[in-house]
Amino acid sequence: MSAESLRLRALAAALTLLSGAVMVLAGHIGNTGSWTTAGFITIPGGVVILAAFALARRADRADGQTVAPSGSHRRGRAAAMGATLLSGGVMVFAGYAGSAWGWGLAVPLVTVGGLVIGAAFVFDRRGTHRLISDSAEQLLSD
Repeated sequence: MSAESLRLRALAAALTLLSGAVMVLAGHIGNTGSWTTAGFITIPGGVVILAAFALARRADRADGQTVAPSGSHRRGRAAAMGATLLSGGVMVFAGYAGSAWGWGLAVPLVTVGGLVIGAAFVFDRRGTHRLISDSAEQLLSD
């Protein structure tokens, strides 16, 4: 891994944590204040997680990986989006649960949300492959 790739992955991880915190805050605001306000708070959290996905893809490209040209990547992206939405919902619920019933309950929910978003990154990355491997195969076949 190059230094650029590591920097991009670290930034993607930081943005992922920030997005989760924003979603937990939205759940807390929903319980203590207004669910309308909470809904508006989730918008920047969603934008931040999409930026984290974009940085992760850029890090893959910096490592010489590219998107596979098959339709399987479309399914991977759909699965990643579904897992991302589920993770966001779990994080909002964690904020609500922490605010309503105690923050000790929020910890396992946040852990589950973190595992789900980790799976989303895996689903999103499944359609990548090494350019070097493809180039070597092409040279050998010619």
